[in-house]
Amino acid sequence: MATLTFGEIFGDKRPRPEIISIIEKSLLYEEWKSFSANDQESILSFLEGSQGLQILSDKFFQHVFKPDVHPERIESLISAILGQKVNIVQILSREGTAITETGSQVIMDIIVKTDTGAIVNVEMQRIGYYFPGERSDCYTADMIMRQYGKVRSEKGESFSYKDLKPVTLIILMEKSSAEFSAVAPKFIHRKISHYDSGAKITVLDNVVYISLDTFRKQMHNIIDNKRNAWLSFFTFEKPDEIVKLVHFHPEFIPLYRDIAEFRNKPEEVIGMFSEALRIMDRNTTKYMIDDLTKRCNDAEAQLSAAEAALDKSQQEIAELKAQLAAYKASSSNTTV
Repeated sequence: MATLTFGEIFGDKRPRPEIISIIEKSLLYEEWKSFSANDQESILSFLEGSQGLQILSDKFFQHVFKPDVHPERIESLISAILGQKVNIVQILSREGTAITETGSQVIMDIIVKTDTGAIVNVEMQRIGYYFPGERSDCYTADMIMRQYGKVRSEKGESFSYKDLKPVTLIILMEKSSAEFSAVAPKFIHRKISHYDSGAKITVLDNVVYISLDTFRKQMHNIIDNKRNAWLSFFTFEKPDEIVKLVHFHPEFIPLYRDIAEFRNKPEEVIGMFSEALRIMDRNTTKYMIDDLTKRCNDAEAQLSAAEAALDKSQQEIAELKAQLAAYKASSSNTTV
């Protein structure tokens, strides 16, 4: 396949003054003015057609990965991450009460079931969180219980726990938390559950964390397999990177052209960008609160340990003083 130019993928360039004029007449102009200079430049560069834009915002992702329109895309993504072929046989709506959390972005509003019976949900986090293990356990427990309620309702008295299928939570992190950064250059983190006796007991919950920031730093544009190609798709913005990706993996061309459709919708891009920034701000605030809480807890633990060590030292000193006093008394009696 001949190498396409960036313009052939994203369309012809548009004059920047024309784009700015459209934005200035937009109802979201005041919102636009609140953006940082760097954010404004990213949007303008995308709209004029000089670079790409990451799709890790809710609407971008949903636009590209509509499972009812392009099921092969989400199938390819999940297959590449899990390392096994999957096919969507049913799209499950989020029925019942699902765990929601202010600031979290779930980039798929649906849960998909594969032909193996596994249920897969995909979540994106633009910033890492504290307590990732506790959080993911809550999410997968929620997925399992909603499946339980649905299957039990359908099966009635014939229900068996064997009817429940494993669930897999895939979390794409734009910025990893400390637990994941500490194990770089590893960027894929899979939860493995088993029993130490070797007993073959089915475990329903599976979790895969993917550190996109670590991938970006460590792989240096290595797109030698489909998994790395997908992760590159989530991180590439520069024209030469995108051109290289579609040269080796032309199946991404339609996805990029879907993204390029937003070049003609400046207001939608500004609105999505604004919402993404609001969510990121909430995430950052929560992360900072968690960080401060953790530091306070650590400080309290260190203080308690120090106080305990001091008490022990004071007790040891008191015992030594008592021993010394007893020794002196004994020596005095011996001398007499």
